[in-house]
Amino acid sequence: MPQSIMQRVRRQVEAFTPGELLTYTDLVTESAQFGAVAAALSRLCREGIVIRYAKGQYYRPQTTRFGPLGPSEGAIMRTLTAEDGVVSAYAAGVALYNQLCLTTQVPATVKVTAPRPRRTRLKWVTFVVRPAPERASDVPLLQWLEVLRDLRRIPDTSPDEVLARVQREITRLAPAGRRRLTELAAAQSPPRARAVLGALLERLTDSKGAATLRATLNPLTTYRLSISAAALPNRAAWNIK
Repeated sequence: MPQSIMQRVRRQVEAFTPGELLTYTDLVTESAQFGAVAAALSRLCREGIVIRYAKGQYYRPQTTRFGPLGPSEGAIMRTLTAEDGVVSAYAAGVALYNQLCLTTQVPATVKVTAPRPRRTRLKWVTFVVRPAPERASDVPLLQWLEVLRDLRRIPDTSPDEVLARVQREITRLAPAGRRRLTELAAAQSPPRARAVLGALLERLTDSKGAATLRATLNPLTTYRLSISAAALPNRAAWNIK
């Protein structure tokens, strides 16, 4: 291996924040150099400068008096939600609701979406099947649809409180963002979430968005979500209780 490549890789690795995962593409852009970089990383592994986390993934450990720490949770989450720099998944469940300040509970496991059933050796990560985002800008919208999906099951809060927060977020959306939210809901959300979103859009005088979602619902289905009439005055028109 040319000494220059070894020296360059060593400098790049030492510049990385401890706990952050790195791959070949973080060090070089030309695939023809991957073999030389892999050899350099293997040598750095033997020297204890980096630790191999998974195939093609390494990290520079942070050493404490209790020994070296593993990669950070944030770094691992980024590898689970992106492929080759493209967003392919997103956090869901209680960890998301904590992040959005909807609950104070901190879950023992983090739920991550995946387009198909997936397993991991990480005990603190579970997967839930959802379509992959078409673009990164869809992720915040999809996460609010997750909130509507779990309206009754978010701990330390009430459906009325969650609904008020969702309504505030919708009012902040530009017209294009609101249209995209409606499209995503119509394509991916369960009926109960579509009904609630439709009712909210109707209250916000988005008649077109409300009509789009109403057309996807069975008019005979009732949604028991424990939402009060005060929180959603038009709930009866959407069969919500």
